[in-house]
Amino acid sequence: MITRRLLGGVGPALGQDPVTDGLGTPGKPAGRGRIPWRVEPFPLKQVRLLDGPFKDALEINLRWLRDLPNDRLLHTFRLNAGLPSSATPLGGWEKPDCEVRGHFSGGHVLSACALGYASTGDEQIKEKGNELVAELAKCQGKFGNGYLSAFPQEFFDRLYSGKQVWAPFYTYHKILAGHLDMYALCGNQQALETAEEMAGWVGQWSYDVSYDHMQHILQTEHGGMNEALYNLYALTGKSDYLDWGDRFRHATVFDPLAAHRDELKGLHANTNIPKIIGCARRYELTGDAYHHDVADYFWHEVTSERTYATGGTSYDEHWNTDPGKLAAELGKNTEECCCGYNMLKLTRHIFGWTADPRAMDYYERTLYNSRLGTQDPRGLKSYFLPLGSGFWKYYNSQWDS
Repeated sequence: MITRRLLGGVGPALGQDPVTDGLGTPGKPAGRGRIPWRVEPFPLKQVRLLDGPFKDALEINLRWLRDLPNDRLLHTFRLNAGLPSSATPLGGWEKPDCEVRGHFSGGHVLSACALGYASTGDEQIKEKGNELVAELAKCQGKFGNGYLSAFPQEFFDRLYSGKQVWAPFYTYHKILAGHLDMYALCGNQQALETAEEMAGWVGQWSYDVSYDHMQHILQTEHGGMNEALYNLYALTGKSDYLDWGDRFRHATVFDPLAAHRDELKGLHANTNIPKIIGCARRYELTGDAYHHDVADYFWHEVTSERTYATGGTSYDEHWNTDPGKLAAELGKNTEECCCGYNMLKLTRHIFGWTADPRAMDYYERTLYNSRLGTQDPRGLKSYFLPLGSGFWKYYNSQWDS
């Protein structure tokens, strides 16, 4: 059951403590917003789960987090910073030669620790996150310019020059967002300092990049860099972060949506959903109608024309068809799990603005199928949720997926 309260237009006031207002509940913005939410979620510290599948999943996740050695999580960060490490590397997309290494170990894990602490008051999980923040700050300090990642800055040189590189800003966003969560949900001041240093590096890197050049750079997956920078602005009030977030305005994707045109066919789905969450944040912080229209039209179009009965979206990570044509898009690679997660984040904004029960109906359906339905009793996760006839779920491994 999801409990909610109507506020009748009352929202967080300018200058409220950002640790306790807003960003302390995932999806609910910190202060400085011009657009109040009509419906506001309770802070996580005010909610505790009773026995049932959600609590089971929470406890499985917490156990798995505790079993992840911080030295293994920090291994590639330390090597990249020139610090010694003899830890056993993680596998999968965290392998030392993978170009998106660090997005999980220095990003998602921090967010998970922060959310886990806020949801339970588990001091062990909070301390795990605090230790990671402290050790990552040591890595950042070795660069001397605010940069923090598990891969070298040369990856961004390749991005700037148009050379092949996987997704450096995508990974950078995850690390930045993890630090923001540790500040907002755990009160870790060092995490905010690290985040501001990271953002400063982005501002310097993009300082002399022309608009046209930046639009070309944005063709490479960059996650929710705009959202993270807007959230940093909300937390600090420093307008540079708002300006730097605007540099990640991807006009090729946003302009058709603002004009209520579905030109999503052929796009990689989860490359784009985080950008739209950033548009939602931009609207909330400034009242800008363009960004409202992008987020609002996108949400309605995806949930009504590009979503399966489960609430998930995409086939083989992409939107391959015209709107509403999903019958041929059923198989073992239906609905990438990440899309369901990010659509839930976007839906929190839509529901907050409107209190439209259709948004919460969608949220509930996606929550049960794309979240609960993609974790097995050991806590292992599915990347896709197969919907084709005769297919079955398949899960990752603990250390190498």
